Amino acid sequence: MLIVVARYLALLFAIGLGIGETIISWGHWQFAPLWIVDYLMVVLLLFAYYKTAKAGHAYTLLAAWAFAAGVFYMDLFVYADPQIPAHLRPAPLVMGLIVLCLVSSLVGFFSALFAVRAQQGAAVDQAARRTAG
Repeated sequence: MLIVVARYLALLFAIGLGIGETIISWGHWQFAPLWIVDYLMVVLLLFAYYKTAKAGHAYTLLAAWAFAAGVFYMDLFVYADPQIPAHLRPAPLVMGLIVLCLVSSLVGFFSALFAVRAQQGAAVDQAARRTAG
């Protein structure tokens, strides 16, 4: 069940992030690494969604969510720095979206983490049954 949550959240998150980043950046693209990393997140999450369609490959989903959580964690606290001039800070709506994305990526990360742990436990139980029987 947790893998389903992590998978479909990755699909929705990737589509929303791709559209949102394009809308926010259209007409005034920032320094290239700042928007390339967002599209890299989109690609990684879509790839992880595709790879986890069959059983297994939950580590791919876990890695994609870890990358997304790390990027949004960094993004939030870079913009929350009190030494940044007020005119360089994003609008409160954008800060709220960053927090929402961070929380969503943490939900996806922990869902994928617990799914990986469940798969490992099932594999250990299956191996134990094979050696006992």
